[in-house]
Amino acid sequence: MAQPSWIGQTLGGRYLIDTLLGQGGMSAVYKAFDPNLKRVVAIKLIHSHLSGDSQFVQRFEEEAAAVASLRHPNIVQVFDFNSDQGVSYMVMEFIPGETLQERLRRLNEQKRPMAVDEALRVALNVCEALVYSHQRGMVHRDLKPANIMLDIYGQAILMDFGIVKIMGGTSHTATGAVMGTARYMSPEVIRAEPADPRSDLYSLGVTLFEMLSGRPPYDADSAMTLMMMHLNDPVPDPLSLRADLPSAVVHILLKAMAKDRNSRYQSASAMAEDLKRLLAALETKTSVNPVPAVPLQDQSAVTILPPLAARQNQNAAASTGTTGTSTRIEPARPSPSGQYVPPVSAQYGMPPQEEEKSRKWMWFAGIGGFALLFIAAAILVGYLLLSNVLGGSANPTATSALVQSLNTEIPVVVLATATLEPSRTSAPLPTETPVPPTSTLIPSETPPPTATYPPLYVRINAITINSSNSYQVDYETFGYTEVLPGQHVHFFFNSVTPEQAGMPGSGPWILYGGPRPFTGYRVSDRPGNATQMCALVANSNHTIILESGSCMDLP
Repeated sequence: MAQPSWIGQTLGGRYLIDTLLGQGGMSAVYKAFDPNLKRVVAIKLIHSHLSGDSQFVQRFEEEAAAVASLRHPNIVQVFDFNSDQGVSYMVMEFIPGETLQERLRRLNEQKRPMAVDEALRVALNVCEALVYSHQRGMVHRDLKPANIMLDIYGQAILMDFGIVKIMGGTSHTATGAVMGTARYMSPEVIRAEPADPRSDLYSLGVTLFEMLSGRPPYDADSAMTLMMMHLNDPVPDPLSLRADLPSAVVHILLKAMAKDRNSRYQSASAMAEDLKRLLAALETKTSVNPVPAVPLQDQSAVTILPPLAARQNQNAAASTGTTGTSTRIEPARPSPSGQYVPPVSAQYGMPPQEEEKSRKWMWFAGIGGFALLFIAAAILVGYLLLSNVLGGSANPTATSALVQSLNTEIPVVVLATATLEPSRTSAPLPTETPVPPTSTLIPSETPPPTATYPPLYVRINAITINSSNSYQVDYETFGYTEVLPGQHVHFFFNSVTPEQAGMPGSGPWILYGGPRPFTGYRVSDRPGNATQMCALVANSNHTIILESGSCMDLP
């Protein structure tokens, strides 16, 4: 297939091929335009000598469907796959930026190392993508810098998921492809054993080694020599190549690159936990040399990120109450101005000293009430006795009125003493009973939440188009702070119904955990029938809370 012949042509009666982005022994990648959804896409064309193989076409259709089901911010999204003019192709998300391979080459030319925290963040992004895919039974099999994109925000996006399985292993027969893959191949794959999630972690460890040291751990002139080095040679000491590496980094590298897969991290989530712990220590300037007193070790599986664009995480443990303290904090409610107001219990509670004074006052009032009741009864008894002594000359009407008056006061005194019983809670005085705040409707472009709306809410305040031709969405959350993993936000166009904007819906949507504002959608991503952008609160398992958000008209 002559790749330049595709430029200017329409593929599948829909995609207009624009520019050749790159090519290899099995495929070529083009930039194209999708007129139906008015967006730029990337199209991977599989060369005709593979597309003519009926077994390959069957594998392609099965695996491409599985890859297209992945929705994760650190995995390139596959929109479509098909065949045309004897050529199989995939239509994918177009990501402006550069590959990690290009980034490392540029740094080497400038004789500059990659910053430690930058390398760790790239590794963490890829690790979180692997957590998501491994939980769904998909192993990448060809993880290397050439298959990792760095977008304009510096976030890493993993590409070519499942491509080795789609190709049935034929990727190792093409000139040049085997060298690029052999540098990152795990020992068990070299021995022709089945790949599993730990094989991906070995390749990620090799990639992290190259990011930190500026060179891969093993290099040779032939693929066979490279494979033998992966099988037999010890991992080079990273400190001999870069002396400023924290010991904890070396620990992670050596664990990920263990020759025996049983000695490696047993899950991507375990490696992600160590990477996050180390990054947090670096960000807070905590010493990470030597390895912390609590050794880094495998953790149980954790749920981390899915669908499409939270390119950065933020630590919101204090606000979510997930770590540090077991104290439950009552969620704050939005005021009419959109600002937080203290919970009801905080607004109407008494300080401890005032509460103690109030209790003492109530006891005195109760004792005084009983005393008044006793005096009134004594007066009544004395009056009746005097009437009898004087021969009943007392006024019966007055006597009856006095008795009736006392009878009506007695229940009042009894009720008062019951109310004045000491309590562990500080209730407001009867004369100061507060009126609870009424439900305040939050302004939005769609019908605002009713008086029974969930305590968790996300509101879009403004949408503009920034200099990168992306939608800039200014929003705020109420009752929680978005974070991944954890409760976050799902953004989607109103061409998708709310019920489909979270698991197990078909979407598409973009999950987001900050920072604000959200800029995950480009103007070219807007579907033709979309008039608004919407947001809903999403749980950590990516289900959404209906009626927990708002929409706004697109500019």
